[in-house]
Amino acid sequence: MNHLAIIRILAILAMCISATLLFSGLLAFAFGETRESLYFLAGALSCGPAAAAVLLLTDKPKQRSRAVDGLAVAVLFWFLAPVFCAIPFLAWTNDINYLAAYYEAVSCLTTTGHSGLSRAGDVWPASLIFWRAMLHIVGSVACITIAATVLSAVNLGGPGIHRSRFFTLPETSFFDATPRVVRATTSIIMVSIFFLLFALLLAGAPPDEAFSGAVSAITTGLVDPYASMTAPANAMVGVFLGFGLIVGSIGLIVLDEIGQGRYLRALKDPEVMGLFVCLGLLTLVVWMSGQTLFPGLGWAISSLSTSGIALTDPQAFTDIPLALAGLPLLIGGSALSAAGGIKLARVIVLSKRAGLEFIQLGYRGSVQTFRFRGRPQSEQTIIGVWVYLVGYTIAVAGGLLVMSILGLPFTDAVRASIGSLTNSGHFFVGLGGVNDPILQLALIFGMVLGRLEVIVLLPVLSVSFWR
Repeated sequence: MNHLAIIRILAILAMCISATLLFSGLLAFAFGETRESLYFLAGALSCGPAAAAVLLLTDKPKQRSRAVDGLAVAVLFWFLAPVFCAIPFLAWTNDINYLAAYYEAVSCLTTTGHSGLSRAGDVWPASLIFWRAMLHIVGSVACITIAATVLSAVNLGGPGIHRSRFFTLPETSFFDATPRVVRATTSIIMVSIFFLLFALLLAGAPPDEAFSGAVSAITTGLVDPYASMTAPANAMVGVFLGFGLIVGSIGLIVLDEIGQGRYLRALKDPEVMGLFVCLGLLTLVVWMSGQTLFPGLGWAISSLSTSGIALTDPQAFTDIPLALAGLPLLIGGSALSAAGGIKLARVIVLSKRAGLEFIQLGYRGSVQTFRFRGRPQSEQTIIGVWVYLVGYTIAVAGGLLVMSILGLPFTDAVRASIGSLTNSGHFFVGLGGVNDPILQLALIFGMVLGRLEVIVLLPVLSVSFWR
């Protein structure tokens, strides 16, 4: 393992976080929130100078970096970045509760969006809402970049669901190709947020709601902690938010096709077609349960994207059965998107394979094959997807067991387990005891595990990996 390269990459990431903290602090000062600006400054000073010293005092590594080094950076990023990103949230805690602030930072960076600090009747400072939005953006860029580079290199999931034209294994160092993915991902996310923000303002949304809504939709998160419990300003705002959630859920591959003008090819993408099929089926089921059609579609879009932001009156969906409410979260959005869940690509691969198995029952001697995005898939593909699915099932069951041991009722334990692994903060609404330190640690682990796509964590638990 190239430890020097790992340390230098983490130092570069710390410099970026420090710059983001400093910029947010300047905005807080401009908003007149002097106390919050001091916390932002403290956060910037806590990591920026040390990171700069590491870069100045170390030479560029001569050893060639590999995908395993990228995997180590990914794991360390999700646990170490919140250490500094949590500092501004200390301004909002009554008793300087660092664990609660760390939980808040992890929730925002993983685009889960749940808040353990929000208090009924209190209005969040504008700078902290902006900071939550910045963490959602940073987290979505990190999530997609890690999937497109690290997970693509180690080929988790089998069918190449993380492959894109932005990344191929370089002949030099593994990290040499990463900046290209970061630039592409950041550009697509920021442009999408800008256009959605402009549309929401034209639709009559207040500026603060338009900003938090635009970031929430594209990052499939929940910037405003109350957005899952509050109806949008008007129907048109809900329509634009729904469109933004679809954009945020279809992933980097499809958005790249659209950016190149290949609209027909984008519409024919298997994950796009799978997304619309799932939305149609979910809307039909909700409609059959007694809900009206278009609000049901809004609920389906919000749930399948694992965002939870309300597109219509959320009170109409409080009686949806728990099993139905959790199903779209477990499916999730497309690969190379910030949405959580198993991912549509894996569901499509398993569905195709199941169909071939039924066909083969009638034609015992036949050899059945199938393609995904034009590439033929082998038995190794199916094994990889099944291993991931088994790992995800064990993680959900293990989370349910841990939450039950911590004393949560069964329904709350299900919400906590599924909500954390699928990074769906709205699924925590009504969950009691979130301020309990042990429960916070369990939820933090679940949220990070969801971003590491579950089975990534297994190899890094061994001592030999770090050696």
